Amino acid sequence: MVKKGLYLSVIAVLVLGIAGLGGCRRHSPQQKAEFIMDYVSESLDLNAGQQAHLEQIKDELMEKGLQMHADRAAMHEEFVAQLRSEEIDPDRIKAMVAERRAKMDELIDLGIVRLAEFHKTLTPSQREKLVAKLENFKKWHGHDLE
Repeated sequence: MVKKGLYLSVIAVLVLGIAGLGGCRRHSPQQKAEFIMDYVSESLDLNAGQQAHLEQIKDELMEKGLQMHADRAAMHEEFVAQLRSEEIDPDRIKAMVAERRAKMDELIDLGIVRLAEFHKTLTPSQREKLVAKLENFKKWHGHDLE
């Protein structure tokens, strides 16, 4: 009787473990963006115009991100070629990193400009909700740097 209970317990733990790990899959950038869109829309009670504007911003940033991802593959290949060569060219690697950094800066700048544009569409109550969400996020996830 004890053995039967032990076997059932082990089986239950294994089934729950497999089910739990099945939910831990990686999400694509598109899925992450959709989640953020839904969260922001719901949290701030966005109207149809604001949602359309946010969707446009998401699409633009996703397109830029996909372009960067394609460039990343080429950079990886070039880096591997450098590693396979007799001698690594530090200047070329620095140039590759600088190109990547410049593209990241461009994406960040675009994101900031689009954030400022979107912020103008928010009502004062939506701005307060946004600040409250950020404060709550900081409370739960932030760390003091002091």
